[in-house]
Amino acid sequence: MIKSKEEKPLKETVTSQGVLGSFLKANKSDHYNFEDEVTYKVSSGSLQFDLQLNGGFGPGLHRFVGMNEGGKTSESLEVMKNFLLTLDNAKGFYIKAEGRLSPEMRERSGVKFVFNAEEWVVGTCFVFESNIYETVVDIMRELVAKNEDKTKYCFLLDSVDGLITKGDLGKSFEDSNKVAGGC
Repeated sequence: MIKSKEEKPLKETVTSQGVLGSFLKANKSDHYNFEDEVTYKVSSGSLQFDLQLNGGFGPGLHRFVGMNEGGKTSESLEVMKNFLLTLDNAKGFYIKAEGRLSPEMRERSGVKFVFNAEEWVVGTCFVFESNIYETVVDIMRELVAKNEDKTKYCFLLDSVDGLITKGDLGKSFEDSNKVAGGC
């Protein structure tokens, strides 16, 4: 009589795809891999600039840099206006971290600014007056994360250099840990 070998259960092979898939599912709140890709182009307001941008600004982070009074806010507001006019279900969110958004600038921009939540409807731009880094990031994250109506947001942060951390709020300049943006 021949003895049969005990059958061992087959060991499941660990693959890089399996490891990655498990990791993505376990850390879903920390990345955007399961989100639908959104594509669009928003005019800069300049034909020449739009040609250089392949049709305008697409989704993502865009940083305007330049000298003081060089037109960064004006250009940002032009893009905001075009965003609100071009995209369906679009809202603007202006973060006034440096305290500069004069009535003249608001009027000249062509953007309809609102200052309370009840008036913030599609096609308008809410003005959020805060220079506290954590507060600004928290509201942006919350708006993006809790977006059941699929609103498209144009966030305009004017400016990162005006932000301070909560921890530095009550400190003197000498005692603050971080300067210019808290990052």
